[in-house]
Amino acid sequence: MASPEDTTNALEFYRKALNYNVIGRYDPKIKQLLFHTPHASIYKWDFTKDEWNKLDYQGVLAIYLRDIEEGTSILANESEESNLQDTVSSTNKSSVNSNQKNNSKKNKGFSYTPQHYSSGIVLEGKDIYNYGLIVLNRINPDNFSMGIVPNSVINKRKLFDPTENEKNPLEIMGVEVKDDLVIIKNLKHEVYGIWIHTIADRQNIYELIKYLLENEPKESFA
Repeated sequence: MASPEDTTNALEFYRKALNYNVIGRYDPKIKQLLFHTPHASIYKWDFTKDEWNKLDYQGVLAIYLRDIEEGTSILANESEESNLQDTVSSTNKSSVNSNQKNNSKKNKGFSYTPQHYSSGIVLEGKDIYNYGLIVLNRINPDNFSMGIVPNSVINKRKLFDPTENEKNPLEIMGVEVKDDLVIIKNLKHEVYGIWIHTIADRQNIYELIKYLLENEPKESFA
């Protein structure tokens, strides 16, 4: 008979496998699940009113490693660009193409096939998102997602690819913990707050995102 510890480990393995497979439906480039927590809610900072607005995203939050190929383009074609909104904010509720109209769930923000988003503004150029953050939404059909890029990648892009940077300027991301929220500044200077039900996971997620931003991108984690 399995011990309680073995049962707990088996359930955790099952949850990770399930979350990995579900995320893979939205981002086929998922390579490794780095962290997940059972319940999170998303807020966005309103700079005009100096207050947090709660968004309609609640559910499992996961952070994961992506398998990106150098030079992969995320540039949308002209017919698709008018339908696109970017990472972490929201995707147009109408489908981007006819094949997507039958999908039961969509990502708000960081769309993966073939376009990628980053915070309300369409991102163009190369797929440089080494990591992804996603909330698998329980309250409506749209998921919340955000690309995470190490600061070194953004700085090198400015230095070695000034043409691309001028065409599609991106700024380094930031993360902090304040007022029970993990606060993230994305590549377009939009600010999102993540409330996490499991208190210990707030610090864990903060430390993980901080590590991902401050270190060179990795191909795998032990």
